[in-house]
Amino acid sequence: MVTESACNSANLSQRSIYDERYSAGLYDDRSVPVLTAERDALSNAMQRAVVTFPFAHRISLFDFGYGTGRVINDWIEGQARQYLRSAHQELRLVAYDVSSVGLRIAQERLRAVGYEPTRPVRWETGSAQGYIAGAVRKRQPDVSVTVVFVHGCENEPPDVMRELALAANDGDHYLLTTCLYGSLGHVPGEDLRRDYFRQLSELTSPRGEIILCLSATGDLVEIQPEWSEKLAAGDTGGFPIERHGDLVYDTEIGQQNFYHVFGTELNDYMKSITTAGQRWWIEGIRYPGDEFESLETEQANYRLVQQANERKRGRVWSADDYREFHSIAAFRSPVGPANGG
Repeated sequence: MVTESACNSANLSQRSIYDERYSAGLYDDRSVPVLTAERDALSNAMQRAVVTFPFAHRISLFDFGYGTGRVINDWIEGQARQYLRSAHQELRLVAYDVSSVGLRIAQERLRAVGYEPTRPVRWETGSAQGYIAGAVRKRQPDVSVTVVFVHGCENEPPDVMRELALAANDGDHYLLTTCLYGSLGHVPGEDLRRDYFRQLSELTSPRGEIILCLSATGDLVEIQPEWSEKLAAGDTGGFPIERHGDLVYDTEIGQQNFYHVFGTELNDYMKSITTAGQRWWIEGIRYPGDEFESLETEQANYRLVQQANERKRGRVWSADDYREFHSIAAFRSPVGPANGG
């Protein structure tokens, strides 16, 4: 299906693009909805967080680019609670996205498995300002799980995103901050991307955990040369193509969409948000190739990724390392990957 707006994609916002993608219903249509490496990344970070904060009343997570909650809802329902201790009475997820369509789909799916609104959830689809839409909660005998929906606006500066995130967590910094499927790649411009990294760092406790899942230069390799040539020729069709790794891909419904695939510049990004008492590192999430047709093919890919991560552990990644992977995760933690990673 090609949408009417696809003919003018250079002027479309990410909100418009993803509202259409989620409405079409094809974006989350995957044989293997959640990768084993994605579950591992979350579980290992949670394990590190509860060790660091054993007596915290609330374990708080902020997810940037939450969409329909494909990865994180699976995890909070399936794995998260096994890591909590008796002192942890609430698991709070603050779900941030610029697409109200994605957030509403997530809300409906959570309602279907027992979550109830804490108060009426309100949606302002075309709002030019970000806002907290509301929350749903599921009470368990040992812990309550709350999901707070924040509908952002990409035209606002990144510090507004940070302020909304903190307000949704009663002003407290987060123990775990995530971006689970490449949303930071849709941020145009080196300076703006760095600012989003900085704001995500600032809303996270200095002793908290950060996971940023991104596409690496091993993804979309067939179109990277085309956009490098367009950049050199100054013929970028109105898209914000400024440096190597910037490109435009066609979505499953025929839109053209800006994206940045990350290489060694990510090393500098992570260094810039890591201070004394913190460590950062990169891990592979998925090797290149088509969408997985079965769990068996996903598991074979996962085993290769595990082997590669073990070989690379403890060193700064080179350009060849980034070209090896379709997607990667950047971590920041007060402890190293060997501590639960």
